[in-house]
Amino acid sequence: MAISLDVLASFAPFNTLNHEYLMQVAEKAALREIAKGAIIFKRGRPFPEKVYLVSGTVDLIDSSFQVNTINPASESRRSPLNITQPTQVSAVAKSDVTLLSVDSDYLDLVLAWSESSDEEADISGVSLHDDSDWMSSLLQSPLFSRLPPANIRQLFIRFKAQKVQADEMVIKQGERGDYFYVLESGSAMVLDTAGKILAALRPGHYFGEEALVGDTTRNATVKMITPGKVMRLDKTDFRELLQEPVLKYVSAEELKARAAELPPYQILDVRLPLERRAQAVPDSRNIPLNQLRNSLKNLDSSVIYVITDDSGRRCDVASHLLTQAGFDSCILRDSARYYAGL
Repeated sequence: MAISLDVLASFAPFNTLNHEYLMQVAEKAALREIAKGAIIFKRGRPFPEKVYLVSGTVDLIDSSFQVNTINPASESRRSPLNITQPTQVSAVAKSDVTLLSVDSDYLDLVLAWSESSDEEADISGVSLHDDSDWMSSLLQSPLFSRLPPANIRQLFIRFKAQKVQADEMVIKQGERGDYFYVLESGSAMVLDTAGKILAALRPGHYFGEEALVGDTTRNATVKMITPGKVMRLDKTDFRELLQEPVLKYVSAEELKARAAELPPYQILDVRLPLERRAQAVPDSRNIPLNQLRNSLKNLDSSVIYVITDDSGRRCDVASHLLTQAGFDSCILRDSARYYAGL
């Protein structure tokens, strides 16, 4: 069911957003019908969405079993039922209710982006809302979700549009990488040297970052299938706003001092097996960089991956790939110092 912008704007903090941002939120929001007596969420539990009461009556019950009844006439219904995370109350539908729900992480990104905006900034040529929804796709990717709000704003300001034709090669394997690309409209395919199709690209997909991170040549060709448009970001802006902010570093001493209750870590060596024969960090796991992408599905998302820096620029590429896939990763500084043992 489509959500009216007027209904959306009747709740906080949506009432602070301008039309473009409100449209972005409306596309990702949903209306949910909840039956009388159902538990909407339980106290003390994480809840991934912000939910608002559109119609019906809800009881909010705290740890002392005090009940706060919310209905459409309540002033507090303008705020989410679950203001805090984890929730400090349980919510029970006292009647059949309709709720407005928005993913909490996505809402946080939109608010951060909106509130960090520079009113004097020139954003001509950058659309906040279009049919391809390329910006929304980027904002929801693990890589972009880890950026500071000011960086997100600057990224979208610095993207430049480029029209492309059917059969046009946007990037060619073997060439130096100068730009990071996002497909705004149209469709494209990723090809290897033999012309084999490795992947299909649709609006919102991005490509070309590995050559920039590793300062290497392109490892594949991207060719348009239909006419369309790409948004491109030059290498300098990519490194300043997208690469450097997400790279994290750690020393062996810091690893040793980690509290036991923190998530476990796995030391990862992305060199070739032949390179490890002479020396390697003890207890490190070897996944060569050229195999890492295909190994992502077998990795544990509850583990922090610490990449040894003895592989040169490959460790930067590996960290980028892991972050892009939603894993926590960092780079072990001065790995060569720790071959004798951590």
